[in-house]
Amino acid sequence: MILVRHHNEGQLKPYFYFALEEYLLNEKLKEGETYFFTWEIHGVVIGKNQVIENEVNLDFLRENNIDVYRRPTGGGCVYADHRNTMFSIITKKTNKNFSFKTYLSKIIDSMKLLNIHIEFSGRNDLLFDGKKISGNAFLQNKHGMLMHGTFLYDCDLETMVRAITPSDEKLVSKGVDSVRSRVTNLKPYLSGMSQEQLIKHFENTLTNETYELTDDEIAKVKEMAKKYESKDWIYKKQPPHTKTLKKRIKGGLIEVMIDLHDGLIENFKILGDFFDTNPLETFEKNFIGKEFTKKTINQIFQDNDIDDYILDIDENEFKSFLYEGVIVDE
Repeated sequence: MILVRHHNEGQLKPYFYFALEEYLLNEKLKEGETYFFTWEIHGVVIGKNQVIENEVNLDFLRENNIDVYRRPTGGGCVYADHRNTMFSIITKKTNKNFSFKTYLSKIIDSMKLLNIHIEFSGRNDLLFDGKKISGNAFLQNKHGMLMHGTFLYDCDLETMVRAITPSDEKLVSKGVDSVRSRVTNLKPYLSGMSQEQLIKHFENTLTNETYELTDDEIAKVKEMAKKYESKDWIYKKQPPHTKTLKKRIKGGLIEVMIDLHDGLIENFKILGDFFDTNPLETFEKNFIGKEFTKKTINQIFQDNDIDDYILDIDENEFKSFLYEGVIVDE
């Protein structure tokens, strides 16, 4: 395999690495070549086809300045910090159906040299002593195949659980215990080997030549990375889904169901045990085709009086209730 270097190893945001993968796959890869590089992040990475609110604890992430990223591959949500190593493999497709095992076996062989015996499990995981130490995702196109994954060195498992589970302390406590029973870090078993030394070990055992990006290539990749950094990519390129908000406020129990597709509202419905004084459809239709943001909410309430539709409702309280469902604002 060919080791890829770019002058800023381990010091850039995931946007750069997603773009680097895209550049190598679509513009650089030649027949018979396989590229490899490692990277580090601090944040939550969700799969291409996942809905953010279903996967992460947004309040916890905001309170702890933990970023959310959306990768171009499928699969599940992962948390990683700077004590967790990420790796990418980019190669040409073979005539056979894709198998994670083909490429993860190289990681297994590399770790055997350290007397660490890892097993392949399920569809895309690596286990040590029966516990998960690596999860992986992939995509393929006409140019080739990309596979990338995590490799747990000394990740903060409690923060991991709090970041990717609902904000319910009982669930968090159970989640920490559950994760500790199923996941492990490798640091205690590496005889004092640092994370930097482990990365160097991978580079020495998995690659046999080096490709260093030129300044022009780095500039190009950084330009490509803007797509993965954009709010459109992270928050609006979600699968069609329904957001449900429910709360008792002045006027009654209010439940709002919002159908969203590509960041736009396709349906907006207000339900509950309140008393309506005029047809709610007249108010609800103002949201259709709009982005679900505080700006949208404020504009609609500026142009319409909600107390014309619901008895004893408090406009500011109702707006604040809707704000709770906004995950990103312009």
